[in-house]
This record gives sequence, C-alpha cells and structure tokens, in this order.
Amino acid sequence: MNRVAVVNGGAGGIGQAVVSRLAADGCVPVILDKDDKAGADILAQLKSQGTEGIFASVDLTKKSEVEKIFDRIVAEYKRIDVLVNLAGGTLHAKRIQDFTLKEWQEVIDVNLKATFFCCQAVIGIMKQEGKGVIINTSSNYGITGSARRTAYSAAKAAIIGFSKSLAQELAPFGIRVNVIAPGRTATGRVMSHYAPEAWVAAQKEIPMGRAAEPREIAEGIAFLAGENAAYMTGQTLHVNGGMVMP
Repeated sequence: MNRVAVVNGGAGGIGQAVVSRLAADGCVPVILDKDDKAGADILAQLKSQGTEGIFASVDLTKKSEVEKIFDRIVAEYKRIDVLVNLAGGTLHAKRIQDFTLKEWQEVIDVNLKATFFCCQAVIGIMKQEGKGVIINTSSNYGITGSARRTAYSAAKAAIIGFSKSLAQELAPFGIRVNVIAPGRTATGRVMSHYAPEAWVAAQKEIPMGRAAEPREIAEGIAFLAGENAAYMTGQTLHVNGGMVMP
C-alpha cells in the first residue's frame, strides 16, 4: 500500500503544493484544514493529476476534533507514514503593548498547540508501525524574531525546541522528526498584505532577490519525508533564499 501522508493546513498556499508533491511521490494525501472551498479545490487538482486524496474540515486547536479525525484515518488506512504540520500564521501583527491575551493565545494555539495535538495523535500508530516521519513548520522569524510578530516568532521558535525534544524521544521507535523553516513565500495570503510596489521591495531584501514559490518549500518537505533523509532527525531545514544562514 502507498504511504499515507497527513498534511494539516493542506488547503493553503504552501499546503496545496505540498499535497501535490507528496502525491507525485506516491503518497495518499489526507488533507486537514478549515477551508472547505480550498479543500475541494485541492481534491479536484489531485483528481486532474490522476491521484486521489481525502479532505476533512477540522479545527486543529480542539483536541477532541484532532483525536476524532486521526482515529478515522487509522481506522480507514491502518497506518500513517508521514505527518506534515503546516497550519499556522501570524494572525495579529502589532506592538507588544497592544496585544490582548486572547490575540496572543490565538497565535500560540494555531501554530504550536495544533502541532502538539497532531503529534500526540499520530505517535501511537507510528510506534506500532515502528517507523514514521513528522515534519513541523517553523519560520525564518523563529530564528531572527520580528518586530510586531512577537507571538508568531515565539511560537515558531518553540516549534524548533519542541521538535528537537520529540526527535530524541521518538528516535528509538524509528520515528524521525524534523522542521521546515520557510522564508517569505509567494502565496496569495502573504502577497495580499503588500501593495504591488511593497512586494517588489520586500523581495529585494532577500539575498536571492525573490520570494520562494510554494513548490520550492514543498520540495524541502518531500526531501525530509523521503528515504534520502533517512538518517536525519532533529534538524531544521531552512528554505529562504538566504534570509537566514544559521
């Protein structure tokens, strides 16, 4: 049977590219997202490529919903080989003194809590199989920080520490845990925050002179998910055109 790859946030700009790329590698994609229309779009895209997938609308910040959908996936496929935790976002960009506790918690929940819940939900079946791959998503801002993105930067930095710890915990069970850290990426959501001239200027700030295409982030994830990365765990792969050179 083909590998089963669960991609949360799989209906987003980067998510759709990841789902298509993993499907091209022969994975059966299971897409978790709150955007029903985008979910239908990616399923149609997969069908046009001659592959199939499953979409489920899930609030990833609610443990009961996460557990329910993972139970359903395991019942149907009897396995989960790859988990890609993509869901996240800045949500609120503002000065620290203007953040409400509710806003701060929203950012932490969608980026860090959702990742925690999905990792918890998948570990049992991966241990049972004696193998598995988990790929969590950080950001260049998880390394450098960013003014007005304190909550987002905190969550993305935490993803790296969380993933290193999880990698150590799960290595004896044959489960690899790594991190993808995209830089500025040309998705519809990101570009919508810029006027056209500002977007051109923002790209010039990047050493390679342009933003990433979603497919380029997807290539990094496909590498981490594949056998060519079989001896990598606890690592952070930066795909950012030189924005961060750790």
